[in-house]
Amino acid sequence: MIAIPLSSLQNRRTLTLSLAGALLALLEWFAFVSLMTSDLQQVRFWIALLFGVGIFGVAAMSLLMYLPLRKSLLAALGLAVLGAVLSFQGLGGYADIDGFLLAPQMGVGISLLSTITLPFLAVMAERRQDWRNYRRLFDVSWSMVCSWAVAMLFCGLAWGVLMASHLLLSFVGITFLADVLLEPTVAAVVSGGLVGAGLAIASESDGLLSPLILLKLLRLLTPVLLLVMLVFIVALPWRTGEGLPLAALCVAAVLGASTLVSAVVADEDANASATPLLRASARLLGIVMPVLAAVALWAIVSRVSQYGWTPARVSAMTAALVAAGYGLSYFWAACHARDWMSRVRRSNIWMAMVLIVLAVLWLSRILSPESLSVASQVERFKSGELTAADFPEIQMRVGWGLPGQEALRSLVEQGLLDVELEEEEGPPSPDQTSEPWEFSEEQAKQILLETMPSSPANHPLLKPFIESYPGWDIAYLARACLSKTPAGHPDCLLVFADLLPSVPGDEVIILASDTMVNGVTFAMAEDGSWTRATAFNPGLIEEKMATVIDGIHAHGAVIEPAPFNVLKLPGGAILGVTERP
Repeated sequence: MIAIPLSSLQNRRTLTLSLAGALLALLEWFAFVSLMTSDLQQVRFWIALLFGVGIFGVAAMSLLMYLPLRKSLLAALGLAVLGAVLSFQGLGGYADIDGFLLAPQMGVGISLLSTITLPFLAVMAERRQDWRNYRRLFDVSWSMVCSWAVAMLFCGLAWGVLMASHLLLSFVGITFLADVLLEPTVAAVVSGGLVGAGLAIASESDGLLSPLILLKLLRLLTPVLLLVMLVFIVALPWRTGEGLPLAALCVAAVLGASTLVSAVVADEDANASATPLLRASARLLGIVMPVLAAVALWAIVSRVSQYGWTPARVSAMTAALVAAGYGLSYFWAACHARDWMSRVRRSNIWMAMVLIVLAVLWLSRILSPESLSVASQVERFKSGELTAADFPEIQMRVGWGLPGQEALRSLVEQGLLDVELEEEEGPPSPDQTSEPWEFSEEQAKQILLETMPSSPANHPLLKPFIESYPGWDIAYLARACLSKTPAGHPDCLLVFADLLPSVPGDEVIILASDTMVNGVTFAMAEDGSWTRATAFNPGLIEEKMATVIDGIHAHGAVIEPAPFNVLKLPGGAILGVTERP
């Protein structure tokens, strides 16, 4: 399915690795099927053989990137025989197969044998003395790792293109692609061939990853997509599907084609594909792309003419117009025999500018799918094309943003639509189980104004203090006030007391069952504002505060001299001991 020219050593290596990958995958699948159908007496043999074939495949594919075919196969065969024998020996140490498969050291051992040995084999096959040459081993090791990573990525991308091609063809009633590819044997062979092609292309980099590697891999898919698109166009008159799914697949095919064409032309002619088949396929894709873009536009327009605009259809139409832009610009480039690749590159620049403008229009809501959809559906409803039963009330209410909600409210107020409108609700009110960050400052102050008591009761400074609360921890205090003490009081209390005789007015002490605010003291400054004061509060234990608060409510708070001496330090600090240890 992938065209591989035979005009160079690299192309021959690609063919060799692709065929090797396909054959080795087929061999591995055969061993697996034999294992699944074997009787219990032969299970150990087939498991050992399965591991041996797997090691042989990985080793052969890896070594073929560096060594001739004969040396690669001989080295891989020796390693595979060793792996199969050791696996069979390991199986003998367990009463059943599950014990062997679940033993971590066995899986790790097989993995190490099939990977760590490969750089040594590759180096020694070229020059036996280099088996201790760390620089050479390092280069080969990381080259193998990068090549396998690129090959597996390419295999996944190729399968994605094949499955997308199946979906496209299925809309015109052609399902043979999936019927064939999803046959397990065929899937194994195709996957092996794709991995082999990926390894061959990746090995060109000598371990250095480059964007050109991905471009060279994507180019191989160009003839495949071209063939699928041509078959789709020929079978289109007998189509079996329409609407947005068809439009989405056509848009995806056009954008995928633009990606493959860009991979073929690369950034300049020097890096563009030199293969005539790939160049011709890319140019033909440019001619075919407008046809699929037109199909996408037709599918969307026919749907809109029947059911009006919705945000999904507006978005689909936008994508189809972008696809049409790519299709027409590539068609214009492909119609020129000379410099058609440079024209594709210029088209990509201009289409990139279009996409940037489109992003700005969407984000700034100059182009609003919701507004366009609301206007379309309301007009159809008022003209009688849309009945009340079919009116998209739920979509407008939930998914079409403010334009949908405002239009729904307007229709209800005009008496044209009989639905219940949900009252706008503010943010949920926090409670004692809420986290502090769930309280806004306004909510916290309102809670304190409604719940927080003072001692003496109803102190005249209570409300002014709460309204100008100077602490950053007001949410913690509000949450404490929402809880209750055993006597049913709020689990917080503001105590006003003259604790500093040298300073006019009372100080404020916060009592609460929260360590963040319990015992925090504020004093009034000369300008009338409250500032946090240094508090000396030994014995103020959070677990006892509910009882303390209930006691103050019952008996009041008493001011008396401290029953201990303090050590006054330079700078105003004091130290003291309140009770014997």
